Amino acid sequence: MAPERVAAKFTAYRELFRTKVKSTDPALAEQDPADRTVHWWRRTHPGPHTRPGYPPGALVVTGAGPVALAGRQEAVADLSAECWRGTGWTVTQDDNDGDGWREYDDAVPVLATTLELLAEHGPLGPVWWRYRRPGRHSLLDALENPDNRAAYNQRQKAREKKARQDHREWMRTLARADCGNIPKEESTWHYGPDGNRVEWTHQPGGRCWTCHQEHTERLEREAQEQLEAARAANAALRRCWTCRGSIGGKAGSELELSEKAGPDRLECPQCAADREAGELGPLVLPVPTRREQVAALVSAPDDPWWEDRVLHAKLYPSRGRRV
Repeated sequence: MAPERVAAKFTAYRELFRTKVKSTDPALAEQDPADRTVHWWRRTHPGPHTRPGYPPGALVVTGAGPVALAGRQEAVADLSAECWRGTGWTVTQDDNDGDGWREYDDAVPVLATTLELLAEHGPLGPVWWRYRRPGRHSLLDALENPDNRAAYNQRQKAREKKARQDHREWMRTLARADCGNIPKEESTWHYGPDGNRVEWTHQPGGRCWTCHQEHTERLEREAQEQLEAARAANAALRRCWTCRGSIGGKAGSELELSEKAGPDRLECPQCAADREAGELGPLVLPVPTRREQVAALVSAPDDPWWEDRVLHAKLYPSRGRRV
């Protein structure tokens, strides 16, 4: 028989199995007429039916070599796929990498084999090829649906379990650097110093919000202490040549030095910035007068810039210089 005629038989079987008739079950007597119907084959073959779908169909081929027989089975499978393949489903919300399941409520399970395999192993042996499943199986195994919803639920449960394990391992990497606690969530919301809510995302080796605040306050205290120490140290140094203020700059200004000024600094940061903005060139101190030079031979000059003035006199000749 041609594969087309065999495939047409499976199509006709499914249409027959779809037929519904009035149910004779007394338990359904009180229901609406539309709900008192049942598939014809269930009333003809009463009993518990645990597998979804219609009664299975078997295809046994013979009369040719192994390659030709395999080709016949595949040809019938392709031509009758609409009858046995079922309906595919998936849940897009699940993190399942496109995995899903198939439902066979409106499908005819088709099992194919050869007469030679039946003669060798018998009908209960691993001779049946269930369309859509690879390999040969025993009769009971071939009738099972390993790609149904129950199997999907098991796979999804295993994926979710692994995801939870991976998440726990990841959260362990977020152990706080200071307190050592493991956060319960990857990010949390807190109120910042300005009163606004901020999202605090935990990083490996990072800090929790409380430790972050304590760390920030500690850095601010240390910076303030360093600034106070720099102010005290700069106050003991010579003044700014231009403004005669602290060599470290005005207290609280943006350019105020946070460390002790170097011995070669002649101006505070603000005056140095103004000189650069005005393109005034480098600061050149006045040349010591002859009277100051003679006095320096008798006693040390009471001038904090004396050595710099002497050095500038050598580096910048008095002729043509701009002080």
